[in-house]
Amino acid sequence: MLLLPRWATLNLKGAKRMNRGIYPILSASLAQEHRIQVLTNNMANLRTTGFKRVEPVFEAILGSRGLPVIAAGQTEAAFQPVAGQSSWAPERFFVSPRDLATDFKSGTLRETKSQFDMAIKGDGFFEIKTAKGLVYTRNGMFHLDDQRRLVTEHGDFVMGGKGVIKLASGTAHVDSDGKIQMNGAVAGQVKVVEFPNTKALQQTGEGYFLGQNPKTVKEPSIAPGHLEESNVNAFGEMVKVIELMRTYESGQKAFQAFDRLNEVLIQDVGRVA
Repeated sequence: MLLLPRWATLNLKGAKRMNRGIYPILSASLAQEHRIQVLTNNMANLRTTGFKRVEPVFEAILGSRGLPVIAAGQTEAAFQPVAGQSSWAPERFFVSPRDLATDFKSGTLRETKSQFDMAIKGDGFFEIKTAKGLVYTRNGMFHLDDQRRLVTEHGDFVMGGKGVIKLASGTAHVDSDGKIQMNGAVAGQVKVVEFPNTKALQQTGEGYFLGQNPKTVKEPSIAPGHLEESNVNAFGEMVKVIELMRTYESGQKAFQAFDRLNEVLIQDVGRVA
């Protein structure tokens, strides 16, 4: 059995302390990977109609070893965790994804001259009925299905003030307030809603959002024959991705430094003076 001298035991404790430093770096690297995934998804949707860019939101977490409060005379700092007893603070701070923040800034309007394409000027969302319930979108790429119901590009129903919009045969014209004229008479009006707090909206994919307590906009401003482009700025996203890659590389270098320190420490422990 190999008995280590006291100085070697102290060095092993030092190695354990150094290893603890790896985990905050690891959490930061994972956070950078998550952010890169979100930003690359933004860039992938650069040409997606009505897409709103997303930014990840993180929170800091203070790690706890669950050790008792330090005794008088010791120099390590103590802190009170959210739950449980006080413990030493070995400088273990972690980062964790908390949420995704959506930027609802309006995108550029692009003219298509398509009969049922619509874009909302300013705030607001189109109300859409899907098989899973009501959702909301800024994508106004609409058309008529085989039963002459107004639907999205995914086949979901566009809602009007009196329910699903269904048009009779004839010539249709969309006004700037969302009313649909058929043969000179109003056949329906697309429903535009707004929310008191857009931060509470949740993305569900396909450019759809879920929200609570929508309020109908009485006089919406619509641009017929136009579509709202994505609000993603390709140049800005590329700059952020480059910055994140450099930060990620810095974390990898820190990993290598810890690995080298541990290697040197282990070699020194086993060396006979």
